[in-house]
Amino acid sequence: MRIVRRLFLLFLLLVIALIVAVIVYIRPDKALDMSYEPVDMKVKVWNMVKDKVPEIELTSEELNNLAKKKMVEVLNTTKTSVEVTGAEFIIHGDEVEAKLNGKWGMLPFGVTLFFHMESSGSNLILEHISTQIKQVTIPNSMWSLEPITFSLKEHIPNIVDIDQVDFKTDSISLTFKIDWSLIPQFLLDFK
Repeated sequence: MRIVRRLFLLFLLLVIALIVAVIVYIRPDKALDMSYEPVDMKVKVWNMVKDKVPEIELTSEELNNLAKKKMVEVLNTTKTSVEVTGAEFIIHGDEVEAKLNGKWGMLPFGVTLFFHMESSGSNLILEHISTQIKQVTIPNSMWSLEPITFSLKEHIPNIVDIDQVDFKTDSISLTFKIDWSLIPQFLLDFK
């Protein structure tokens, strides 16, 4: 009877140690938040018109801000079992690495999502490739996301339409078609 009690106590301690190890392992590595700066596309378009070059470049930081803004909008309209407390989006050409911090109840976690990015007109489409918690890959059969689409058109003035999107190492280059007849109105609105 004593041996059974000791074995049970040992088993219980092992289970507790395993639970603590998992909690420590999934904790976020880095503090992240959901704050973002607005991206002023009017200034970029103004500089484009002034320089007469129908192209602008969105930096990794600007895309991070646009993605966080979109994520905040989606999270405000969607009920989930987890609370996302921070995010950081990093571009590697046409691949996006999204580091997310969150809470599941009281349990904090950090996760990295990997996406393939492509464009369709003025939309950027993110196809979920994989998910990792530190070095452990979560199988897509257990957890995956539907494609995420967000429009760049809502961030640019009406005088331009996106003609081409090129993915660079740490930025995106947008080439535009310009409706020159709308430039006087744009200049009046810009001031």
